[in-house]
Amino acid sequence: MNNGPFTPFGPTVLVGTSEVQVSSGSRNTGPTAYRVRNLLPTSQYFSWAPAAPLGGAAPSITVTAPSAGVPSNNTIGMGGYGIEVFGGLPPDAYFKANAAGCFEITPGEGL
Repeated sequence: MNNGPFTPFGPTVLVGTSEVQVSSGSRNTGPTAYRVRNLLPTSQYFSWAPAAPLGGAAPSITVTAPSAGVPSNNTIGMGGYGIEVFGGLPPDAYFKANAAGCFEITPGEGL
């Protein structure tokens, strides 16, 4: 992972209540980080899944907020209007949010 400034690798994708892939496009390498922006004034959650092998169908993702004693795998919550960079997620991953059109996610590299 690049510890320098965040460098976008591909287009920013609007993520809502349907699975959508956030890909580096024509680059030969997948992103090592994603810049995520919560577009809503309230806390929201997004979940992710790795890309399927070539020709595979999009994964089915369920976004569920964790509760006491019940963890939620591959899920991150963000405060209202928050902007964060997350590393260590799968390259060219699929994302889904708990609300319509609430996240912009940009693939890239860096902090």
